[in-house]
Amino acid sequence: MKLVVSDLDGTLFYKLNEVGDYTVETIQKLIDKNIEFAVASGRGKQGVDFLLNKLQRDVYLICNNGATIFDKEGNCIYEQVIPKELSIKILKTIRENGLFFSSFYNENFYHHKDDPEDYTNRRKTFKRNVLEKIEDTPPLNKIIITEDEETIISINKILREKYEKDVEITISDPKCIDIVPKNCSKGNGIKIITEILNIPIEETMAFGDGENDLDMLRKVGYPVVMENAQEILKKEIKNVALPNSEEGVAKYLEKYFNL
Repeated sequence: MKLVVSDLDGTLFYKLNEVGDYTVETIQKLIDKNIEFAVASGRGKQGVDFLLNKLQRDVYLICNNGATIFDKEGNCIYEQVIPKELSIKILKTIRENGLFFSSFYNENFYHHKDDPEDYTNRRKTFKRNVLEKIEDTPPLNKIIITEDEETIISINKILREKYEKDVEITISDPKCIDIVPKNCSKGNGIKIITEILNIPIEETMAFGDGENDLDMLRKVGYPVVMENAQEILKKEIKNVALPNSEEGVAKYLEKYFNL
């Protein structure tokens, strides 16, 4: 294997926004052994920067489920958006069903003026924008909905019936839906990076736990799912790492690469 790619939440992070020292040291050893490493996340770049500060290594970033890709110097080398008019339609559908959204474009975070959630201590790494009316939304890299599992199943069905031909819709977590531009995925992000690095995708290892990881796990030569992964992944992928709470990615890498 010449490239390792990892999801963050539920995979590399042992809990929300926390990466273990053992994991950091293992990735550093991997990179120092001339194995390329990349992050593939539903997060925007602002939600990943703290990890880069800890790693003290230059890595590729696949962000917003593949809607944005950054090179080792932090330059955006690929970007796709949901067009403004389509973004408006999707946001209106979400509101018509009594739900709220978080939407993103680059460093900007947008939410509806009636959203009761307190964002004072959330999304702090993004520039907050309140939408007085939905028509004010710009083109977007990503839209997310966080709700209870039953509501997520219901709104997922509604959104897929209306927009599945126009955007990518995945349940990244049982309580979260991600909506990104059509044909954007972590798998396509890996394809772009492997072409830049001239590495066969068959010589790539990837780790994931959610439905939004499935495309990349199907594309790479060596897919690994977490023990805590959604059942849809565990039914298909046979290589299993210990759960994220036990820093399973690091333990798998240490054993596989003899670090």
